[in-house]
Amino acid sequence: MSCIRWVSLKADPACLVQVRERVQGTLNRHSHEFFEFVYVEEGFCLHFSDSGVELLMAGDLLAMCPGMEHWYWCKKDITIVNILFMPEVFAGMLGELKALPGMADLFDGTLQSPLLSHLSLQDREEMRRTIDTLGRESQQKEAGWELRSKILLAGVIVMLSRVTNTRFSRQKSKNPYLDYTIKTVEAIEERYAVPMSVRDLALDLGISPDHLTRQFRQSMGITPIEYLRRRRFARALELLRKQRPISEVYTASGFRSINYFSREFKTLFKMTPSEFRRQARAAASPAPVH
Repeated sequence: MSCIRWVSLKADPACLVQVRERVQGTLNRHSHEFFEFVYVEEGFCLHFSDSGVELLMAGDLLAMCPGMEHWYWCKKDITIVNILFMPEVFAGMLGELKALPGMADLFDGTLQSPLLSHLSLQDREEMRRTIDTLGRESQQKEAGWELRSKILLAGVIVMLSRVTNTRFSRQKSKNPYLDYTIKTVEAIEERYAVPMSVRDLALDLGISPDHLTRQFRQSMGITPIEYLRRRRFARALELLRKQRPISEVYTASGFRSINYFSREFKTLFKMTPSEFRRQARAAASPAPVH
């Protein structure tokens, strides 16, 4: 664990910022008195908050403000990096960070749901370098290590702002390939509940399926079909969490048959949709806040 000592972090009086890579298992409902960023290195799990459920997978960056209750359900352990910090870290800079697109609610503590971004391959490489450098700085403690660590943490926040707010800005992008990605995401969001293939998506854009897949993966870090699959499962998980009947869930989520949906669900989550629905109900029950 990397420990950056600026002022007291209430979770650990010795640290203001913790940067730690660890294996995450199922964890009950809890909240913190500090900001928490979660970066998923590998694997997948379900992340719950009062606003809904997300399917976290490798390359995801999740940001939460103090007091936000959340919990994890992991059938298999996943590898994540936690970045935990107090707002006092950025005394004198807080105004500049809040001025970044999408960051005001996070730093004002008015965020209604966690900020979830999926990093591109290039952003993942930068994130990995940042994590490794933070670790080295805190271990070696050479001259200026605290200042450099603070700058690195600010860089993560800038990345979060850019990914969540400007990656798909039509006005700022003159790259036609990025425009294909934008249109693909929009098409999936509008039509995930109906049958579609990468060929269908590419045909609408007038490009080849292989070309679309390459460009989409470069921007998003995953293929269009994996994004579609993720979106469908996210919708299914949300409906199951609300205790909706499975006969409604599979059609509303875009799966072609209840048998196919149940088989794919069990393959991915190692349990049936009915079992998940029962566990989601139990997980949502109030538990002591840590």
